[in-house]
Amino acid sequence: MHNCRDSFMLQLADCGADIRKRDLAPNINFFMNVPITKEGGYKFDDGVSAPGKYVEMKALEDVMILISNCPQLNNPCNAYNPTPVRLLIWD
Repeated sequence: MHNCRDSFMLQLADCGADIRKRDLAPNINFFMNVPITKEGGYKFDDGVSAPGKYVEMKALEDVMILISNCPQLNNPCNAYNPTPVRLLIWD
């Protein structure tokens, strides 16, 4: 299984986009819960989002959005079974 950045690159290549890996901004993950431990490490905890919760964003210029809703190999939350995400776009 590819990491998200490589999965995005594969999809971009399929659609003919001239975008390189270095052109991608770091990802934002609104639904994972990865707290930092006292020792400076990290751990995967159950997410804090719930049905009906949402994030609203405003693009101030043209943007390309890449969305991934797939299980992460090291994160057992949801028993590796992603739940649906709904996306609304207003012009």
